[in-house]
Order: sequence, then C-alpha cells, then structure tokens
Amino acid sequence: MHVDIRPSEGFDILQSDQDNQAKSGKNLQVRELWAALYRSRLYIIAIFITLLLAAVLYVMLATRLYESTVSIEIRQEAEKVLGTEADRESAGGRGDIDRFLQTQLDIIRSRTVAQAVAQKLGLYANESFLTQMNVEPAVTPIIGLSAEETRREQVLRTLQRGLKVDYTGNTRIAQLSFTSPNPKLAAQVANAYADSFIRNNLARKLNTSTYALDFLRGQLTEAQQRLQQSERDALGYARRTRIVDVANAAGSSSQPGQSQSLLSAQLVQLNQAYTTALADRIQAEEKWERIRLLPTLQIPEVLANNSVADLLQRRAQILTSLEEQTATRRDDHPAVLQARSQVREINAQIGLLGNNIRNSIRAPYTIALAREKEIANSVETLKNTTLVEQNQGIELSILQREAGTNRQQYDSLLKRYNELNAEAGVQTNNLSVVDRAEVPRQTSWPRPMLTLLAALIAATILSVIVIIAREQLFDAIRSPDDIEDRLKMPLLGTVPISENATSDAVAPKSALSEAFSSIRTNLSVASQDGMPHSIMLTSTQASEGKSNACFGLAHSVTRQGKRVLVVDVDYRRPNVHKLFGVANDIGLSNVITGQVEIEVAVKHTDNDLLDVLTAGTPPPNPTELISSPHMQTVIADLEKAYDLVIYDSAPVLGLADAVVLSARTPATLFVIEAGRSSVRAITGAIARIRRGGGHVTGAVLTKFDPGKFGYGSHDAYYYDYGNDERD
Repeated sequence: MHVDIRPSEGFDILQSDQDNQAKSGKNLQVRELWAALYRSRLYIIAIFITLLLAAVLYVMLATRLYESTVSIEIRQEAEKVLGTEADRESAGGRGDIDRFLQTQLDIIRSRTVAQAVAQKLGLYANESFLTQMNVEPAVTPIIGLSAEETRREQVLRTLQRGLKVDYTGNTRIAQLSFTSPNPKLAAQVANAYADSFIRNNLARKLNTSTYALDFLRGQLTEAQQRLQQSERDALGYARRTRIVDVANAAGSSSQPGQSQSLLSAQLVQLNQAYTTALADRIQAEEKWERIRLLPTLQIPEVLANNSVADLLQRRAQILTSLEEQTATRRDDHPAVLQARSQVREINAQIGLLGNNIRNSIRAPYTIALAREKEIANSVETLKNTTLVEQNQGIELSILQREAGTNRQQYDSLLKRYNELNAEAGVQTNNLSVVDRAEVPRQTSWPRPMLTLLAALIAATILSVIVIIAREQLFDAIRSPDDIEDRLKMPLLGTVPISENATSDAVAPKSALSEAFSSIRTNLSVASQDGMPHSIMLTSTQASEGKSNACFGLAHSVTRQGKRVLVVDVDYRRPNVHKLFGVANDIGLSNVITGQVEIEVAVKHTDNDLLDVLTAGTPPPNPTELISSPHMQTVIADLEKAYDLVIYDSAPVLGLADAVVLSARTPATLFVIEAGRSSVRAITGAIARIRRGGGHVTGAVLTKFDPGKFGYGSHDAYYYDYGNDERD
C-alpha cells in the first residue's frame, strides 16, 4: 500500500521539531535543574526539616554566653615629652602601619599577657574560675607537668580561648572582647586584659631603653679606643716618613682639604720653570734653524749690521775703481794689486763679522737647550722622589680617613647615648583605653536568627550535594532530551505511561495512540527509502515496554492501510500472544525447524491488516535458532508477504539474540524505559548491536511520566506533543 505521508512532509515535521527545540533551548537548563530538584524533593525536605529542628534544639539547649568588650586606642607613635622620642619610630607607609597594629593584636593574644591577667585576678588560686567558664578541672596532670602546672595551663588556655580581638582596619581602635557564661566575669577579665596589655607595653619599652643604654655604653668605649688608636697611627706614620703638609702656606694652590708636601711644591715650581725653558728653547731653535744653512750675506741679521753695510759699500767702491784700472792697466800693476788686496781684506772682515753674527744667534739656542735638559733631569729626579712620597701620602690619607670615620662614629654614638639617657627616665605610652568593659545585659550566644540562617545555608549546600550525587550515581535517561544530548542518537518518539496500554494504543485520539503515530511518521522519514520492510525492537533489559511498543506501532501502521505482521522473537519471555490475545501453541520456532508452514503458524487478529507470529515452542538454544540459515529465508518470505514486519526481540544485555537478529533486519528501534537504565548500560547495549552489524535507526522513550521526573504536567505535555506530532 501507498503511505499517506510523503517524505517531504515528514522532513518538514522533523524540521519543525528542531525549530521548536532551538526556541526552547534557553529554558532547557532551567527545566533540567527544576526536574533534578523535583526528583530529589523528598530528600531535600528531609534535610531541611532535620537541620532546622537541630538548629532549634541547639538554640534551646546551648549554654548562654555573654561577651564584654573594651576599646583600646593603639597609636604607632607615643606622645612626645622631650621632643626626641618620635625619632625612634618612623611613620612608614600603610603597610608598615598595618603590620604594626597586627603585631600589637598578636601581643594581646600572647601567653605573656594571659599570664599577667591570671596573676592580676588571682585566677590560679581561684577554684571557681574554671567552673564559671564551664571547664572541667583536669583530674590527672598533663604529661610532664605537675598538678599545679596543669591547673595553670588550663587557666591560660581558657583565657586565650575566651579572648577575641577585632580590628576593622579603618581606625586605630582595637576591640578586645572576652566571652564567659558569667557576665560579671566577662567584664572583669576584659578590663584586666586591657590593663595588663598596657603595663606589658610600658615594661617592654623600659627594658628596651635599659638594654639600649647598656649597648650604647659598650659601643662608645669601643669607638673611643678605635679613635685614639687611629689618630696615634696617623701621627706616628707622618713622623716616620717626615711628610710636611704645606697646604696652608701662603700662595698655596691646593684645594681645601687636600695636603701638599714640600716635594710636591718644589715639583710644581720646577715644572713651571721647565715649561718656560722649553718655550725659550723652541723659540731659539726656530731662529737658528732659519739662518743655519743660509749664506752669510743672506742672513737678515748680517745685512742689518751697520759695520757690514759700511764694508760692503767700501768694497763696492774699490771694485768700481778696480774695473777702471784693469781697463787701462795690466794685472800686475801695483795699483791693481793693491785694489785686489783691499777687496780680499774687506771680504775677510765681512766673513768674520758674519760668523760672529751667526754665532750670536746660535749661542742662545745652545744655552736654552742645555737649560732645558738640566731642568728636565731635575724634574725626572724629583718625580721619582715625589712618587715615593705620594705612596707614603696615600697611606697617611687612609690613616687620616680612618681616624675621621672613627671620630664621626664616636660623635654620633655619644649624641645618641645622651639623648637615650635623657629619655630613659620618661615613661611614654602609645596605648590608651577608650571605653572600659561593662557587664553585658544580653547574651552574645546563641543567636537564634544566625543559627537558623546557618542551618538553612547548610541544608541548601547539603541538598545541592545530594542532588548532584543522585544525578551522578543514578545516571538514567529520564527525558526525551536526554536521548539526543547524552546518547547522541535520534529520538523517534516518546510513549507516555498508561495504566491500560493496549486499549489506549488502539484508541485513535489517545495520547498513547498519538505517540505511536509520531513514531510511525519519524520512521517513514528516517531514510530516503521511507518505511523499512522490517523492524526489530529491543531494549537494554526486560520489561521496558518493548512488546507494548510493538503492539502500538503495529496498530498505528495499519491505520495507513498497510499489512503488518508482529513476530515474537523473545524466547526468554514471550509476551506478544498475551497482548494480542492469541494462542502460543505453534509459532516462529516451529516454522524455522520446519514443523509447520508460515501460513499455518501466522495468527489473525481483530484487525484485518494485522497478523501475529508468536514465539512458538521454546527452543533449547534460541541464539542458534535465530542465526540458522532457515531464519534468513523466513525473514525474506515474511517481508514479501507483508508491508511491514515488526520483530519483538529479547533484551541486549546478557543475551545474543537481539545482536544476531539486528544484523538480519534493516532497522532496529531501541526501546528505553524512562528513568530505569543508566546511560552507560544503554550505550553498551547499542554498541553491541552496532558491532554485530546491526543498524540502530533511533530510540523510543517509553513509560514517560513528566510529572514524576519534574518536567511538568502530564496532560499539558502530551496535549502539546499530540498537536505537534499528529499525522
């Protein structure tokens, strides 16, 4: 027969479901949380009732405690008396102030202050103190302590346990509180703590001043001895090396604070003379080098000499006269010879005068050179002597600096000692009581509202833990959303819980009938080929509604005019014959073994389009029977005779029947009872089918009750479900 619903229409329905799920995605988490809360409602109610009753009983039976508080101002700096006390404590940053205040609070909690309180109030000998504090006196002494020491230890522990110190951090006021069942004792101990803390602070300061004076006195003696010894060492070294300081001499160019010896002064003067001699030598050398290679008559100084000028003039006159005579006379003429003799004599005089002038220029250079060398030798000799003296001067400077450092230390210690000695007799205190403790009129514990609030908080936390633990330990599939979110497989439909499943599945307008119509529709669009010719239904374990699902799905398919056959393959617990009201005398096992033909074994029902093939005679080994070759032949014959064959198979876990049969059928529907099997068990069962070669088309959630699992009203859920899924 032809199916009324076309694939395109089926896909439109699935797409509509997806759109609806996307729209409700925001409310999914809230709904799941509410559902988890609803499932654990009995545990939650029990937890809240138990803890609230316990809180009420505690408030009624708890010992009444009284708390008395004294306010203490803690200043970082004490008041100035001499004007120098504040120098001992520097006002640091915010972190330093907080550390200082926290230190003071720890001192209040210390054992020393507790001992002072016990001695002040005479608590060691007071037999009623421990009784008033609801502390049972120790019958046997603590190991290693005597009976008296044990009692003292109990008193101190009781004082420290009842003490509370609060500091807000915004002010310098500390709240010191003591809690006791006796209101008068609470005020008495709180005031004693404040007084003992202040006295302890004064005593510590006095002890600190005394210790500081003794320490400074010893340091002064050592500093004085070091100063004397360093001054003697510096003076003795100066005498041995005969270093004379001329830094204060007239005309000294040394810087203030620097020493200058006689050798250093001489070296400075000699260096200045050497510089002058060097300049003179360079000037004379330049003048001599300029005329050293020039002919005599080309030297400017020679030409500028008057005597040379006169001789040159006379020579010129004689040479003129000689030329006139040689023109008319012979060379051996007496007049010519005389003239030439005069010329030679004048040339000799000119040469002599020129040499004298040249030597006069050379003489200053020679003298300047000799003076430069002499002074250079003296400077070099004095340098060596000065270097030796400088090394000695460095040693002397080190000794003098050491003496100066020792003097500074001595002066500083002496000044501090005098200041501390003046302050030692002045008692300054940075602590003061702002408000003394008074006898409390109201109890501080128990606090009914706080106790009830704590019980509510504890109940809430414990309830959350219980919810999480139950959800994790009982990790079952409870809602349709769990199948797709946690099993990652398609959901073909949801079957509601029903007291009369068979009649409701047949009724056309019932919620159960609409559920199977939705499953039928989703099966028809699960693949491009439409509704498969055979379907196997199985589950994780027995009694999950698998047979009822076969019954309802078969009737839903027949309403489309198709011929359907339901085959019972669950040889462990056959149930199909009971649902359809037929006999189980012969069935599938008889057909497979060849005892009867299929036509004989098939039984007709009230529905003309619906037939049933019961399980038949139980075989000794159902798995071998299902896996036999004849079974495959029977399956092929049934698919030819009917439009749809539905196999009601055995559960998966512990059995191999469903695994073998799933490999021989094109589609497998996995039936899951809501809130029964765990996710791990279901996942393992599906994995077995897939490993055996079967194809799991989707899952069907059966026996689903929204109200039971906290998902809302049953009628409202299935009213919407029916309207959305109706074919």
